[in-house]
Amino acid sequence: MQPEPPASAAEADRRPNPGIPQLLRRVPPSVYGGLVMAIIGALGWASGVPWLFPSLGPTIAIQSEAPEHPAARPWSVVVGHLIGAAVGFAAVRLTGVIHERPVNVSHVLTLARVVAAAGAVFASMALQTLAHARHAPAQATTLLIVVGALDADLHGAFVLAAGIVLVAILGEGVRRLKHAAAVA
Repeated sequence: MQPEPPASAAEADRRPNPGIPQLLRRVPPSVYGGLVMAIIGALGWASGVPWLFPSLGPTIAIQSEAPEHPAARPWSVVVGHLIGAAVGFAAVRLTGVIHERPVNVSHVLTLARVVAAAGAVFASMALQTLAHARHAPAQATTLLIVVGALDADLHGAFVLAAGIVLVAILGEGVRRLKHAAAVA
């Protein structure tokens, strides 16, 4: 039996395209992840600001591989990373490691950095739980700040916030595409 033609062009626009969800189901999460990282990287390159940092990779992996997981939701992504960053900033100041050379430059892990790392990850995870914003990749953001790989200053905060917002927005698009494909 043939489906009836739409009564109007507007009705045809509202009718779902059955081929699109089928196509979306076939796109592997790695493609979505690579595209999102390419977009963030290209925007950062074009603007001269390094909005691409390591903890965004696991974030988009969760968003594209497990879009239904609470950690993939925008609230968890944004709030989780912001908590992780804020705790990292506080830890480097409270322990004084902000005045040390980054670990990847000095190749020295001081006791103060170990204390900062342990305290920061503990506080970040606890605060994320309280905020209902658990997001494991945010612990990487915390550690990147504590070991000195990301700058713990106003410019570093801007770079982090921009990268986090970009992955949250683009990742939410991925989540919605994956969800649409799953329910179709």
